[in-house]
Amino acid sequence: MTGGASLVVFARTERDLEASAAGHAIHLVTGERAIAVPGRHLLILYKSTSVQSIFVLTSECSVAYLLAALLIGAAPLMLLRKLSPWRTAAAITAGALVLVLVNVVRLTAIGATVSDLGRDPGLTIAHTYLGSVLTVVGTCAAGVLFAAILIGRGGPRRSAT
Repeated sequence: MTGGASLVVFARTERDLEASAAGHAIHLVTGERAIAVPGRHLLILYKSTSVQSIFVLTSECSVAYLLAALLIGAAPLMLLRKLSPWRTAAAITAGALVLVLVNVVRLTAIGATVSDLGRDPGLTIAHTYLGSVLTVVGTCAAGVLFAAILIGRGGPRRSAT
């Protein structure tokens, strides 16, 4: 629960980290320069030597609050005697990793689309449609993985024969 509360309190720092990760990923995908501006939550995309676009990563762009909800919501599961604390921790970790990775992929896809198609229509296509699909699919994947790890059986299964 402390980790989840910390993410709420330090959500601005999380946005800076996400902007930096997205900037590096956009550069790797597009070959164009992308710079994160810590403290301002900005991502500046270049096309050759000119600024192509500047994005502000708002709290809605960040995965911090989803991670906080996961950590706070899953914390009581650590108290259940029927659940292994190690399996619960593994489920929380796996779910959190999927959420973070999908959000960086989403931010990268938005930046790469804008780099390729320009701000208009690139931002509309990537942010509204591609970003929304990635968010829904990623959140569902994180939930399914969380549940699979949490309720999965350890060890080999015996056949009925």
